[in-house]
Amino acid sequence: MKQLTVFTPTYNRAYLLPRLYLSLCKQTNKNFIWLVIDDGSTDNTKELIEQWKSEHRITIQYHWKENGGMHTGH
Repeated sequence: MKQLTVFTPTYNRAYLLPRLYLSLCKQTNKNFIWLVIDDGSTDNTKELIEQWKSEHRITIQYHWKENGGMHTGH
């Protein structure tokens, strides 16, 4: 069982996510889940996350929802 959740709400921030992903991959302790809540992004956020999930370097849970603002993503 994973002991920690790294929570990332996002909206059209695909250009920032690679830096975070690489940082998470470099962690020596991989006992975490990266939870990404996508608030209806129209950029390539979903494709990036799906690619990273297929690499199996870290545990990623991705949820896309219709845009409703930051408070609904939390």
